[in-house]
Amino acid sequence: MGVLQPRGSVSDRLAAAAATALVGRAEERARLTELLRPDGPAAVFVHGPGGIGKTSLVEATLAALPLRAVHLDGRHTEPTVPGALAALGTALGVPAPPSVAAAVDAIAGAGVDVLVVDAFERLNLLDGWIRNDLAAALPATVPVLLVGRRGPNVAWRTAPGWRTLLAELAVGPLPPGDVDNLLAARGVRGADATRIRRFARGHPLAAVVAAEALARRPGLPLASGAPAEVVEELFAVLLDDLAPEERATVEAAAVLRRVTLPLLAAVVDEQDPQDAWRTLRSLPFTTVTRTGLEFAGVAATVLLEALELRDPVRVRALRARAARTILAGLAAAPDWEGTADLLHLVQNPLVRNAYAPPGLLQHPAEQARAEDHDAVIAIAARFEGPESARLAERWWRARRDAFAVVRGADGGVAGFSATAVLGAHPGELGQDPAVAAAVAHLRREPMPPGADALVFRWALGSRAGERSSPEVGTLVVDLKRTYLEMRATLRRVYSVVTDWPAAAPVLRVMGFDVVGEVAVGDRRLVLVCLDFGAGGVDGWIGRHVLAEQATPSPGSPPERARPSVLTLTGREQEVLALLADGMTNVQLAETLFISERTANRHVSNIFIKLGVHNRTQAARAAVAAGLVG
Repeated sequence: MGVLQPRGSVSDRLAAAAATALVGRAEERARLTELLRPDGPAAVFVHGPGGIGKTSLVEATLAALPLRAVHLDGRHTEPTVPGALAALGTALGVPAPPSVAAAVDAIAGAGVDVLVVDAFERLNLLDGWIRNDLAAALPATVPVLLVGRRGPNVAWRTAPGWRTLLAELAVGPLPPGDVDNLLAARGVRGADATRIRRFARGHPLAAVVAAEALARRPGLPLASGAPAEVVEELFAVLLDDLAPEERATVEAAAVLRRVTLPLLAAVVDEQDPQDAWRTLRSLPFTTVTRTGLEFAGVAATVLLEALELRDPVRVRALRARAARTILAGLAAAPDWEGTADLLHLVQNPLVRNAYAPPGLLQHPAEQARAEDHDAVIAIAARFEGPESARLAERWWRARRDAFAVVRGADGGVAGFSATAVLGAHPGELGQDPAVAAAVAHLRREPMPPGADALVFRWALGSRAGERSSPEVGTLVVDLKRTYLEMRATLRRVYSVVTDWPAAAPVLRVMGFDVVGEVAVGDRRLVLVCLDFGAGGVDGWIGRHVLAEQATPSPGSPPERARPSVLTLTGREQEVLALLADGMTNVQLAETLFISERTANRHVSNIFIKLGVHNRTQAARAAVAAGLVG
């Protein structure tokens, strides 16, 4: 039973009724019940592809057990420590706990037996904190249930102690009998049920969409291909059943993370927003949540893919219109949901990956531990020389909490970064010439009152230093967690680079510009600065969206030309990340629940947009963009 409402409330009864409506999954329910016993594992990953029924399985299992659960939904939780603590407070019905210790006390006081984190992949930036701080501090009898599309990453598997306290439950296709029962519950039996079962191959979303399509068009022929291919065709059937104006509404709404009346008014053309809302609510694959209306399962992805392939110009226009509306709303009343709406529209992977990591990207950064010292200093010495290592040592003594690390398959340090808030009097850190130069620039060009600045001092991988690599890409993405945490006050970010010509194409797109030079020992570094400008971090994200949707003007300076990876859609970036991991087109289709035909088309589009001729060249582009790790 959840703790979102008092025991015995109507909301509890409705939630319990919905949960018990789950058909089948007897084996998975029994396994999950066993894992939730008092002496069971401390963390359980429940993972599987989109639309397979993970959340329904968890809710049904918990509803049948005498356990109280508190739920965090990664889709609606700000991926920062304050954001997660605030979400916990809301779920518990108490003010936001100021610390992990206070959160654990509140969880114990509410009699919670299980902490559930749904859509866990959306909290990629908090992976280390959830593992090392929150989950580690929970009472021994309170496991954390992590529900998402990915199983435990290398950090969970190699972190001291977690190997023996970790379990996972992979949710796969429904057995044929369960599919028949699912269809019978929807009134589908006989020959139609047999046809649906043959092509759905155990995927509940495929079965449900097929049942809806057959209800609208009795006798509709079902292809014998992979279920994803048929689902694409069935979504087309459902759209074709709509009037042209209604179809345009559904396609426009698929661009959005969530649908609200103001956003719907921004993207629909002539239809009344209230009528458009009613159209969307009537669809079998939409649900109304506390923050708006959302497409269920993979519906939005399939619909948006089809629209992007058919009319990319319209998609760009819709994204731009939505971004302007979101920015206006954030200017009046900043909140996380609006920021998340903007992030959903961004295509730049160094921004987007912080919120929606592509493919199977699971290489999060975490705060450095005391035993990481030697590896961190060694990386600094190897790539930047003894003076840089001495400065890293000084930073470590003064601000170890400023260091983040990325770990390799053996649990060792594969890369590190150091980030700190920059004040007018930086203390011990002021002995670093890079920090001193940034402070001098702040004095020459002061920020508005109440604004904050960061210095992103190092981002070095153990294999290639500051050059593009999965490790550096992960550290740069992790920096966005700090952006989000400080977005109400953050105005500037300073960093130093050794090779500005090589870094300029990416950094200029992010908004960085050169503000000076810094001497560190016998090395000359370039000091760069990103000023978020009007609207702070939210304004910066919004400008990214608008710039991405604009057509580059002829004759743009090469250094300001966008890296070709930014021309890829979000889905194409996801395909590229998996392609770089060595997946075949068949494996891509199975993993992303798309047809092999669509996977082939995505790969072809990627090659054309990147100007590459084979998978090896495409993989190099993915590494350079930080899409793999």
